Amino acid sequence: MRPDRLGVFIGLVITFPCTVTAGQWYSESSASLRSVYDDNIRLTSREHDAVVGMVLAGKMKAGRRTETSNINLKGGAKLKTYSGEDGLDTNDFDFGIDATHRTERDTFTADAAIKLDSTLTSETQSSGFMHSRKRRIKKNFALAWTRTLSERTSLKLSYNHTDAKYRNARNTGLSNYTYQVIDALLSYSLSQKTLVYSALSSSLYKGSNVAKTKTRDLGFTVGINYDFSETFSAGISGGLRHADTEYKTARSDNKDTGYLLNANIKRSFEQTTVSSVLSRYVLPSGGGALLVTDKLTAEVDYQVDERLSLQLVSEIYRNSSTDEDDESRDRVFFSIQPKARWKVARWWLIEGSYRYRRQRYDSTGQTADSNMVFLSARYVWPQKPTAGLW
Repeated sequence: MRPDRLGVFIGLVITFPCTVTAGQWYSESSASLRSVYDDNIRLTSREHDAVVGMVLAGKMKAGRRTETSNINLKGGAKLKTYSGEDGLDTNDFDFGIDATHRTERDTFTADAAIKLDSTLTSETQSSGFMHSRKRRIKKNFALAWTRTLSERTSLKLSYNHTDAKYRNARNTGLSNYTYQVIDALLSYSLSQKTLVYSALSSSLYKGSNVAKTKTRDLGFTVGINYDFSETFSAGISGGLRHADTEYKTARSDNKDTGYLLNANIKRSFEQTTVSSVLSRYVLPSGGGALLVTDKLTAEVDYQVDERLSLQLVSEIYRNSSTDEDDESRDRVFFSIQPKARWKVARWWLIEGSYRYRRQRYDSTGQTADSNMVFLSARYVWPQKPTAGLW
């Protein structure tokens, strides 16, 4: 590892090795080292080699909490090196700040974040363009206001702005984009167990691809959440959405209407927790289009004893463009990942996992899959509350 990489990593991790304050102030930090084997890390259908790699990572979170407000700083770094194929080494960084202020009836929140990562990981759920490693710089800013209208009714208004840029991505299929969303959520508690709600969402996607894509999407949903017991809960929401896509260079547009869905269930037993979510939603992508995503996830957690836990996570989803005439981005992705975690000591955790991934593009019929195995060790610095800083 080069000295400049090591210096950045050490500086990030040791900045908050323990709690700076107590009472109102806190800090948390951790470091991990992971060894990785992947026989198709780019998830490409072309000829490829298996790779072996090491990932050195650090995370930190610090802030100040009071009865009426919170402010949090968080950051992380991942330094990745691989052998077996050239051009895969990368350094990922992220930094964010969020703040919350509460009054008797109102809650105000704001957060901002910047993330520098690689398309090897950033495009998994959206465009799927992982075959060419490029740097992505993603900036996000969000504001939200929640008003308690009565003992049972609340209203939440929110705004979210995302700006994503890709470096040296010409002729890769990737394009910069901005995505803005305004949401309004009205919820009402029928009882301690039942919550009903309705939501209205308006979004604007702008891509910097050759066609200069611009998509306006409007959605409306209604839903209900119900707690059958302390260990069993479920919810479902559904509605309609309408998208209007314009292509500036082609001087044409396309309109599309569809449905939105979210159905979830969670059940906890003495040692096991089972959960599943079936959903349809819109998602921005670096492929030059706003995508409609159908997704099914399932997760099982089993606590063997106080130190050992097992987990199985699987998901399958289908991405398609809001423009029904554009099938170039339509794809199906599937992954399944069993994990084992062992708490070796109070502050040490060992984790091992296997992951299988597979994706297929409808337009070309090309299919790619990969097998990955990793083993990691993580250390969490203990917190030591002390007297307030001020």
